[in-house]
Amino acid sequence: MRAALGARRMYTPPRCASHALSLPLLLFSRRLSTAAHPAPAVSASATASTLPSVPSPTPTDTPYTLPTLADLGLTEGANVTVAVSGGVDSSVTLRLLAALPLSLSVLFMRNWDPVLSENAPPSPLSLAYNTPATHSQCTWERDWADVRAVSRAVGVPSDKVRLVDLSSEYWTRVFEPAVAEWDAGRTPNPDVWCNREIKFGALLQHIPDGHFLATGHYARVKRENGRATLHRARDANKDQTYYLSQVTEAALQRAVFPLANLPKPAVRELARAWRLPTAERRESMGVCFIGERGNFGDFVSQYVPPSHGWFVTEAGERVAPHRGLAAYTVGQRARLATMKPGMGGKWFVARKIGSDILIVPRADHPALQCVRVWSDTFHWIAEGREGEVLAQVRHRMAPVRARVRREGERVVVEFPEPVAAVPEGQVVGLWDGDMCLGSGVISGTCTADEEEGRV
Repeated sequence: MRAALGARRMYTPPRCASHALSLPLLLFSRRLSTAAHPAPAVSASATASTLPSVPSPTPTDTPYTLPTLADLGLTEGANVTVAVSGGVDSSVTLRLLAALPLSLSVLFMRNWDPVLSENAPPSPLSLAYNTPATHSQCTWERDWADVRAVSRAVGVPSDKVRLVDLSSEYWTRVFEPAVAEWDAGRTPNPDVWCNREIKFGALLQHIPDGHFLATGHYARVKRENGRATLHRARDANKDQTYYLSQVTEAALQRAVFPLANLPKPAVRELARAWRLPTAERRESMGVCFIGERGNFGDFVSQYVPPSHGWFVTEAGERVAPHRGLAAYTVGQRARLATMKPGMGGKWFVARKIGSDILIVPRADHPALQCVRVWSDTFHWIAEGREGEVLAQVRHRMAPVRARVRREGERVVVEFPEPVAAVPEGQVVGLWDGDMCLGSGVISGTCTADEEEGRV
């Protein structure tokens, strides 16, 4: 256990010291498991060579180890700033690094201020279209308190823990561009932009040169021969390389991902074993500024001017008025029964045509089957290439085979087997095995019915 954690420790966890002896018993005496996603037991003799070269959904007989300096590409005494959000992943990240001979500091980012952004927005766009707001559940004060509690628990001095307010940068570099996309009827991915513009963009400007930035992302960075490449995490179910696919290589040179080799259930068990204050914190799902309220349309309507149009069928029949282009995305259920009695069956959003929305009666309809996408703003992490790749157009989607070609600055991705429900504005990511090549915002799509010339 000592070898796995490192020969020396910069911080001795004052509140967890009494539990350190029970940790091996907890991890070695039984297998970590959850009902939905079983995880393997830690093996005392496991080494990095026992891990599969391409991540898999963590079968129960596959051992894993806690990260060492060599695993993370760090040297003794390296300066590492840990971005801690108040969630369990970043908390365990901090605790893992605190056990290694490193010089640590902690940063908490405040990216969204519900009072300023949802009540009296500082933007002309939102000010013009804002309606009485229902504040989102982005409770940064509670998160900040949890960050300080975790930092104390692992022994990081209070003068090494600070808050950085990036809400202005988030507003101008992530949220307003997303609003513009929604207003145009497209489906943006703010989480991809947040990693590129904020976590591995603006935040790095608050970290001294020569400092590494560690986060709780499930991903892996390899630094070899002066190059940095992004690779999938071991836990395929939690892999976040899709969200990191537009981070620059320069930022990856400074990135550290201690959770690369750990399945999510093990992370939760480690937090409990170490009695971290956030051990039982519920996992956050959804974009921070929307939270989990489930009413995306109401939130976006505060910032996007109302648009008027109709649900229309392939025959051109106007079925019912819709609530605005921003409230719908490709593949979404139209739910027409309450709008037009007698309109039975399931209807799905296929595409947006001007101010109208085309609906189709089946989930496998050719208008929902995408055979090709292209991006005019593709970001390559690794050197750009053509040929056979793996592709994703959404997080947690099983990678699919694809062919990529370049037409000047445009990158075209073709799917031998059609992919369902791909909206413009979403992100297409590409991989060579487990290495992420980069990604781009989808500028256009071609579906099976368009390919056949029926529309």
